[in-house]
Amino acid sequence: MLDKPSHVIISVYAVVLLSCLALTPLWLDEVLQATNALNSGVSQLMRWVQVNAGASPLPYLAQHVFLRWFGHSAWVARLPAALCSILGGLVFAVICPRFLKHGRWITLLLFLALPVQFRYGLEGRVYSQGLLFSLLTLWLFLKLNERYSLELAVLYFLAVAAAMYSQPLTVFPVLAQMPLAGRQVRIAAAAGLLSYLPWYFAQHQAQARYQLIVPPTTFFSLRQLNPLTFLHDITGGGYVCTVSLLLLVAWAIRPAGYQRLLVNTVAAALIGPILMDVVFNYFFAERQLLFAMPALILLAGRGVERLGAERRGVLAWAIVAVFLVAATVKNYRQATTSRDDLAATADAIAAHLRPEACVLAAPPEQIAFYSFFHPELEQRACGKDLSSQEVVAVVSGYTSPAERRKMSDAVSNRFGERETFRIGQSEILVYGH
Repeated sequence: MLDKPSHVIISVYAVVLLSCLALTPLWLDEVLQATNALNSGVSQLMRWVQVNAGASPLPYLAQHVFLRWFGHSAWVARLPAALCSILGGLVFAVICPRFLKHGRWITLLLFLALPVQFRYGLEGRVYSQGLLFSLLTLWLFLKLNERYSLELAVLYFLAVAAAMYSQPLTVFPVLAQMPLAGRQVRIAAAAGLLSYLPWYFAQHQAQARYQLIVPPTTFFSLRQLNPLTFLHDITGGGYVCTVSLLLLVAWAIRPAGYQRLLVNTVAAALIGPILMDVVFNYFFAERQLLFAMPALILLAGRGVERLGAERRGVLAWAIVAVFLVAATVKNYRQATTSRDDLAATADAIAAHLRPEACVLAAPPEQIAFYSFFHPELEQRACGKDLSSQEVVAVVSGYTSPAERRKMSDAVSNRFGERETFRIGQSEILVYGH
């Protein structure tokens, strides 16, 4: 059972998170996911998911259902991720008493305020669903270690499988659990991990076919692992958030008992994704470290407890306050600042599109970026012959220089440039005879 402070914290968090879902328009990654979830049947959606590196099907199916049931809006597209974040907070609150005697509500507050956790509760992507099931695997693992039962082992197997089918990086917390588990629990964990192999092989075959058309791009570089960048990004909140947490963790670490599980989880979920990036030649991003955060926060909570026990409670509260202030500032910016200019650019295109004009994106397939916000733009896309009297060309922040030159060469041969204006990182060019 949750104590009253935990109930209050989760309730307030739920209200705040749900209130923030529509404050900004969807950005590129959300647009791509929501477009396919909304406009595709299940089989077509699964084919699209398969050609995305590291993608797993469950979050896309969840968003597909929500958008079909409740309609097309930013709030609905982000609702599944927000609900998973709220439920993840509940599971985390239930886990806290297994590691902490005092200050459980403080630890819960640290977890919910953690900027990288808040971001993916706010963003219509896949990560908060993976985090929810990862937390469920931890809770079930702890219960199984206390009292084994076949029913709990089956639930553990299902939670591990659901985590993998939500986000494959959840493998690393499970691998950290296995050395501390009994034989039967290890079998359940291994079965859950192995259940992902059918999807992995199907995805590998789909991507091999896709790469026959689109050559793979080299992504990973050791320069992405700059220590200062790593320190800045690990919590999603900058140096202040990370250093504050690490100070509390440093006070806590005593690698024995369940605390050994936390240390192992942090190590596996920080190092594992980087090794996976090296093996699969994928670019490193801080979101890959999300699944280390519950264990890191629990260690920070242990640090708060130890500081209190050593009569350094004022120091503990000071560090917690610094973290919460920095996290709140970051979360406010995340909730209120657009990540790109696609929605504003789509509005500007629609406003400048005269009856005799057509729309040309660079490259042409990027018209989908704007038709998501203004569906009528799909019907106004320029044909290959550029037969309209006027062309409204758009170059986004995601357009490469080569793609821009190709578009410019095609249009300038037949039209003269009339006006140009910028929308953030995007540029709109109006051409006419």
